[in-house]
Amino acid sequence: MRSRRWQDLVLATVVLATLVLMAAACSSGEPGTTLRVALWAGGHELEIERQVADRYEALHPGVRVVLESAPNGYEERLLTSIAAGRPPDVYLLDSPDIPTFVERGLALDLGPYGEALGFRPDSVFAQVADAFRRGESMFALPKDFTPMVLYANREVLAAAGVEGLLPVASASGAAPPTASSQAAPPPTASAPGWTWTDFRRAAEAVVADTDGDGRANVFGFDFPRNLYQWIPFVWSAGGDILAPGGSRAAGHLDGPGALQAYRFLTGLAEDGLTPGAQFVQQGDPAREARFASGGQAFLLSGHWTLPVFRDLVEAGALDLAIVPIPHHSSQGAATSVLYASGWAVPPNAPELRRAIDLAGFLASPEAQRIRARSGLAIPSRMDVAAEIAAADGTGVEDAFIALVEGARMTWGARVRDFSRIEALAVEIMDRRLVRGESLASSAADVARRIDAEFGW
Repeated sequence: MRSRRWQDLVLATVVLATLVLMAAACSSGEPGTTLRVALWAGGHELEIERQVADRYEALHPGVRVVLESAPNGYEERLLTSIAAGRPPDVYLLDSPDIPTFVERGLALDLGPYGEALGFRPDSVFAQVADAFRRGESMFALPKDFTPMVLYANREVLAAAGVEGLLPVASASGAAPPTASSQAAPPPTASAPGWTWTDFRRAAEAVVADTDGDGRANVFGFDFPRNLYQWIPFVWSAGGDILAPGGSRAAGHLDGPGALQAYRFLTGLAEDGLTPGAQFVQQGDPAREARFASGGQAFLLSGHWTLPVFRDLVEAGALDLAIVPIPHHSSQGAATSVLYASGWAVPPNAPELRRAIDLAGFLASPEAQRIRARSGLAIPSRMDVAAEIAAADGTGVEDAFIALVEGARMTWGARVRDFSRIEALAVEIMDRRLVRGESLASSAADVARRIDAEFGW
């Protein structure tokens, strides 16, 4: 309690001092000002962020923005730099890290500066804004996000004669366009459901041995080993992995809905609808290539995978559709999971006033339009996302946006140290597929261990 009161006092002092500074200074930078931005981008994504930074520098002569990227070990390095008194001015906050930084007082409340920065929470997709908000406080300005979806290779499905199983009816009942790379809207009240039974039927139909060596080389799906992938299946069976409020795993991670999801997914692997068991514990680095080359019908991923396929789609080499995650027959629709990131400012940022201004620009419509060129995620601002979708002739962006409705933010946005739960939960289906253990017993064991480790 004493520590918390001390943190509150420090934050209140920082906010007051910052307000005074912002009121006393103009928006142009002093000569020689350097602002450091911590993020995890690499490759083309980092190039895009450099373009955003260049634009900020052009608008603020005398200010230099340095991008410090750490694709590996990002959270640890960031925590260390802040604790050591050498924090960046702005840092990118991933949704599963929100509780860690907010509860430790490592993210400034940007709510008081929203009007000055031109930021309104209602301009952002509601679930995304809520992830970074605690009451009236806003601890990061949303950057972008994605729901988990299914990518479907229409050519593979058509060859097996099962493309008609896809949920392609629109709210108006109109038939979907026929252009390549067409997105399939999610099922509606007037459209047929997209259940686990439908999904399995399609996955079974495509499995084939096309090279005659006696082993299948075309599969329906790839096994979703990690919690961030399979949690939508639990939700889409009416279950959950934690109690409301995130206070207990027992009775939920091993509850009826969760067990139904585990049985469904492990059944796909056990019946040969996914590639071999070597990919259970080691991951499946070839899954995107297999999907794109016609060796797999469905791929579970987020918007970040879209750039991988863009050139193939434009060349007509891949007929791509975006469809919802299937749901248990007891539910009316699937519940997907959302992952988001936002720009935060540490309370001890070296250039606090400038840092707040920079965070505002990094989350601005102009920055989001530049960033959308990478295609890695959906802009957090609804107006910018709508602009991008309107300019997309394939319908893929519209499909992604349609699947945001009804989706939930990851538990990691509310439960501190959620990565520990993810690390333990991966055992549940592994133990079934590798050692043949009962799913009920492995899930109950993991749930007990999580509750013990978190003191629930």
